Parts: sequence; structure tokens; C-alpha cells
Amino acid sequence: MEVDAVSFPHHLLGMLIAISEADFVSFDLEYSGIPSRMPGRPSPQGGGGRQTLEDRYAETKAGAEKYAILQVGLTCARFDYIANKYILRPYNVNLTPLLEDRLDIERDVTFQTGAVAFLMNNGFQMELPWVKGVPYLSREEAARAKQQAYDRADKKNVVADLQLKDEDIDSLDFVRRVREALEKFKTGGARFLEITTHTGLKEQPPLPVITRFEKRLVHQLVRAEFPDLVSIPKLDCILIKDFDPIREADNTAKQKRWARERITKGTGFRWVFEALAQGQVDPIDPFYFARNANGNEIAADIGNIKDRFDRAAQRLKDQQPVIVGHNMFTDLVYLYQCFVGTLPDTLSGFCEAIHELFPRIVDTKYLATYAGGDLNASPTLQEIAEGIQMQKLPEIVTHPDHNKYHNTKSFHEAGYDSLLTATIMLRLSSKIDVELQEKAAANADTETTASYKTAIEDQDGDIALTEYQDKITDPVPLPPVEDLSLHNSIEDPETPGNPDSVQEATPKKKRNHKKKSKAKRKKASNDKRTTDRKFSSKNIFENLLIGSDAEAEDSIYSPMTVEDSWNAGAATPPDDQASWKDDPYVQDKSGWVPIEVMERPPMEIMPAFDSEFWQKFGNTLRIFGTQELVLKIADWPQKVRHAG
Repeated sequence: MEVDAVSFPHHLLGMLIAISEADFVSFDLEYSGIPSRMPGRPSPQGGGGRQTLEDRYAETKAGAEKYAILQVGLTCARFDYIANKYILRPYNVNLTPLLEDRLDIERDVTFQTGAVAFLMNNGFQMELPWVKGVPYLSREEAARAKQQAYDRADKKNVVADLQLKDEDIDSLDFVRRVREALEKFKTGGARFLEITTHTGLKEQPPLPVITRFEKRLVHQLVRAEFPDLVSIPKLDCILIKDFDPIREADNTAKQKRWARERITKGTGFRWVFEALAQGQVDPIDPFYFARNANGNEIAADIGNIKDRFDRAAQRLKDQQPVIVGHNMFTDLVYLYQCFVGTLPDTLSGFCEAIHELFPRIVDTKYLATYAGGDLNASPTLQEIAEGIQMQKLPEIVTHPDHNKYHNTKSFHEAGYDSLLTATIMLRLSSKIDVELQEKAAANADTETTASYKTAIEDQDGDIALTEYQDKITDPVPLPPVEDLSLHNSIEDPETPGNPDSVQEATPKKKRNHKKKSKAKRKKASNDKRTTDRKFSSKNIFENLLIGSDAEAEDSIYSPMTVEDSWNAGAATPPDDQASWKDDPYVQDKSGWVPIEVMERPPMEIMPAFDSEFWQKFGNTLRIFGTQELVLKIADWPQKVRHAG
């Protein structure tokens, strides 16, 4: 799905919902330049040896501070437990470095000729970030813009006084005329006075004008000699009024509110970053979403929009999605500089900062090369995708509303590359996990967990990607991306174009089961489910609990009025009938038991993120060209919930 500056407000809610529901989100970036060591530039360590990871970080940090992100690709991946397929929602978004003038923030933008040539050779339209790009503010920029606006409202950022000399005859005459006009205004009883260049002159122009220099002189004069007056800047004059503390306090509050609204709107794509990182998207006004794809305001159901936004915001706080990239070290450095601010000085500081933002990250480059040595070839994203294209499981489809790449291959477009990254993540992790389980099962004299750890730690390259590397030698063309589309396998009963409204329908085979007798259905269910199988995996219903007390079920479904419940002692009628509406809902979980885990074919679903698999492969980056080759960001946490 292509998202530009006009359609961004319309698509933002759908993006937030897709992120909040995703098992993981893959991403890719395109830049205006990257660090490079061209002939004539000093080599690392003064010679031809490999860099250390610290050297590579310093080099990448310098590039991120110099160049800009021009395009972001995101793919939200979610497993449909009814259709038994992964549903992918890719987004392609151009970013613009341009900022709103009233924010008083400037950026220096640098372009690298080699990077520009590469992008244009791959079909990138260099004008898109400038004419259709989505704006953004980093956290540091937003904080600075807010502080400057607040200081201006509180009149704290007063500029230095202008010092006029005797030879500045015209300026001194202007100050004299303004002073006389102010003294006359104080005794004349007028409600306000407009100061222009021609104040105090007999002849007045048809259109009032005033220069910025003259405005500064007026503000300076009022501040120094007329504390009982206030000077208000206008486009073509300075408005003078009597000082009213109540009115001034109200104006100050309004200026601060307007500043917050401008900053919230200017935050732009960083709201997507915040959804991925901290889940803090609450300041967004729901009216911001009430636009169609053409950017026009529509008569939307604001209550419904707010409810959907609130649910997504709560899911983002409750559970943070895993972040996936390919060869993602540079991407992470640029992402931090672009949306957070100044990068830490050291690699260890960066690892701590990025782990706080994204506690669980996966580098598909490391997945694809983990069993190789220091001479291992570095396959491209396209080569890896070609190597696993014949793998049937997990089954992957793209959402019908995200059909940009159904019949198109767009290598080196951020949205398409993020789609490939998500596909590689699913198929490669499933393949490696099954191979490790099979090797662990062969060690009958050890426990399964210990054998699984041994299978990971003792890799010598024979079970890694031999199959995919053989295919790279003689690559097979990728199947048409339209094969990834849903076609008729998923039904969408709700309004088209709403990326969060898809309800995964039951396939025909499953619907036909409804015709069976109750006894047959029960037998089929018992045959299909087990709690102890080699390739069993959790489904989305494992965390749901069912009631086992028949009496409790009767009480749930028995009609009872609010008055009956009060009489029964269930609650006390509140004094204020509206006070109960704000009370948080608390689910009664007494007597609930977990349901059984359904057996699944090998590789139908990727390894669960709380499994032993990701203790090895998670939070580990492949960085070829360095002495260490691998960067371990941090240990893999089992589950991530945001504070608050």
C-alpha cells in the first residue's frame, strides 16, 4: 500500500491497528547516502584490515548524522488461526525532510551521488520525498519546537535590544513617532492602536506595511518604556493594547495549545515509530483520522474512530511487536538518528538505547548466514528469497487491500523489500527450527531442551541453509507476487479499504465440518488436538479460558436487571449514576482452565517468540566486514509489556 502526505492521516489509524495486532513487523529503509570508503579516503585503523564493531558504529553514526531517510517500508505479519496462513500487510511510505515554518526548526540535507545514482537506476523517483513525502519530527526536534513556542508565549526568548547610532536618522525618527503615538494612545481612550511604518506621518499609504526591523524597534520600545501596554505582532502591523493580566494569561494558554497542535500534526510518521517502539500514541486527536484517502475531511463516526484508536493504543501498550530487518545494523542507527535524536557516542551505549526501544529484534541476514564462517558469501535479499521460494510452509498471503506488489517486483523499494524480509523471516526460521528439532530428537539419551540447545550450539554448516545455497547457484525466478494474494481464501465482510477490518473467514473444508453430527465433530476435535506432540505449537486461543462450572454459566446468561443485581448484593447503587462508566472492566477468571493445544504440521507456523530458538537467533546482528562479524545487542526477553 502506497502512503503519501495527503493520504497519511487516513491510513495512520489502519497502520496503528495493523502494528498492534501483528506478530512481528519487518522494515526496510532507503537513504540519501550511506558511509563509504572511496579511494583516497583513510582506511580503518590506518591500513587495509577489517574494522572493529566500534569502528563500524562510529562510521555509520557519522553517515546517519549527515544523510536522511527518504523512504520507509513496513510489513505487518499476523497468523490467522482459522485460515492457518500468515497475512502480510506491506506499506511503502516516502518521507520528506521539509518542515513547517512555524515550528522554527531547520534541517541540513545532504545527498550522496553514488546513493542517488543507485536509487534512480532502480526506479526510485527522487522528487517523491519533496512533493508527496510524509513529514516527521524526531523526539529531540519536537521537544525543541515545544520549548521555543512556550518560551515565546511566556515572553522568555526576548532578543537583544537594538542599539541605534546618531547617524541612523530614519530609525531614530521612527522610534520618536511611535513613542508619541503610544503616549497619545494611553490618554485617548481607544481600544487598540496599529503601528506601521507610516505611524505619525501625515500621508498614509493605501496598504499598511512594516518591516521586521521596525517591528523589533516597536517591541523593544514598549518593553522598555510602556510596561502597562502589550505589543502583539501581526502580518502588516504591530497591535498595541492595554495590559490585561486575565486576557494575557488566556492568550498564553491559547498559544501553547496551538503550538502543541502544530507539533502533534508535524510529528507525522514518527507516530508510526512510536507505535513500534514505546506504544505511546495517545496524544493524537481522533479527528486527525477523519479524512479520506484524498485528504478531505469527511463526516466520520468520531466515536467509532476513537474506540478503534483506543483499542489499538491499549494493545500497543500491552504487547510490543517483534521488529525484523535484513542486514539491519545500519537501518537501526539511521532509525534512531531520524526519529529519536542524537546518537550515543559508543557502541555499548547504542546497544542499550536501541534495546530499550526495541527489546526484541531479528536480523534475517544472521538467520541466513549463522552457520557459515568468516569466508561465507553475503547473499542479497533477493538471493535469499529465491533460495526458499519453493518452500510451501508456512503459507503466506498478502492482504487484498495491500495489493501494490501482487503483480509487481520492486526490488530496492522499501515496501517491497520489507515484504521479502517478512517472507524470509517466516520460512527461514520455520525451516531452521524444524531441522534443529529433528537433530535434537535424534539424541535419545538427553533431554529435549538440552538437545535443542546442543543442536544450535554445535552447528557446523550441514543443517543451516545448504538447500537454499544450492538454489542460489542456479536461481529460480521468484513466483509472481500475485501468488501471495488472498484471492478467495479470505473473505472480507466489512468495508473494503479498511486494513484493520478484515475478518479471516473459515475455509470451505472447515465450513463443511459444520454439517457433521455433534458426535462426529467431537470425535474429530479429539483426534486433532493433543497437548504433547513434537511439532505442536500454541494458537491464538491458548490464552483464552473457558468456564467449567455449569452454575456459573447459567448465572452469566440468566437475564438480570441492574436493580436485581443490587438487591442480590452484587453492587451498591452509586449516588452518581454516571460514575460507573469510568470504572475499568475487570474480567472474572475464577474457575477458568486453559484449552488444549492443537497439533500442527511441521513448519506450518514459525517458532514462538518465547521459545529457546530465539534465545540464540534473537537480538543478534550480522555485520560482515568487521573483525567480530556478529553483534549481540542483548539477551532475548520472553515477553515485552510497556510500563503504564
